[in-house]
Amino acid sequence: MGLFGIYLANGIVVGSAYVLAAIGLTIIFSIMRIVNFAHGECYMMGAYMAWLVVTRLVSNFWLGLFLAVLGGALMGYLIERFAFRPIYKTPGLSQFIISLGLVIMLQELSIISFTGLTQTMPSAYPTVRRIGNFVITDQRILVVGMAAVLVVAILLFFKRTKTGKAMRATAQNKLASSMMGINASRMASLAFLGGVGIAAVAGALLAPIFALTPTMGGRLTGLCFIIIVIGGMGSIGGAIIVGYTLGITESLFSAYVSTKWSFMLVFLMLMLILKFRPRGLFGRD
Repeated sequence: MGLFGIYLANGIVVGSAYVLAAIGLTIIFSIMRIVNFAHGECYMMGAYMAWLVVTRLVSNFWLGLFLAVLGGALMGYLIERFAFRPIYKTPGLSQFIISLGLVIMLQELSIISFTGLTQTMPSAYPTVRRIGNFVITDQRILVVGMAAVLVVAILLFFKRTKTGKAMRATAQNKLASSMMGINASRMASLAFLGGVGIAAVAGALLAPIFALTPTMGGRLTGLCFIIIVIGGMGSIGGAIIVGYTLGITESLFSAYVSTKWSFMLVFLMLMLILKFRPRGLFGRD
């Protein structure tokens, strides 16, 4: 039972990263109907920005997290403004090519800036605690707690604030929202700013736990797409539920069956959902 608690705790931690990254991608897709294949690289850059601050500038995890958020938000704004805005009215293939170009550019930028070697970031809270059957470090507790706070804040933002409601209206009907006086270009910038910023936060939170490499975002991008497809395209609630479920399932399957087949299990889940529920579990019919 003790080992099960460890595996379950690891699954919740990994699921927290999945949820944050998937929510960021969901926000971008909902508003802009753009599939950003470089989303995982934004996660990777957030992790490297936090690593740079903590290991090269000042040994302060919270400052690294804060600057990663700012850097991620700025990166999201620049990506939307200079990469995607000029091609909004072009065929989807152009957007796909731009996304792949961003993947290559961000990976190469990380290699030039941080070398291609695997980097590690010291944990700010390495103390190990036993909570019932769970054995977990304070750093992992922080990841889960911060993810929960951010998820609640995001939900409240879209439900309670004027800007959040405007973004939801744009996601539902861009033309109608424009006729009501909502600035679609501003909503697009905010979607990328927030979506990429959230991905950068996830990377910074997980940086002290996992090794950093220029290609660390590739697998996450694939998983995020699977999460939002299973949960329902544009459904933040679906991304939250499926993200945690996927993280826990993957962790337990890797521990008790095989790590080699865990990724295949994810695709099997995707195929089954698409067969019986093509719009996802929480997608609109």
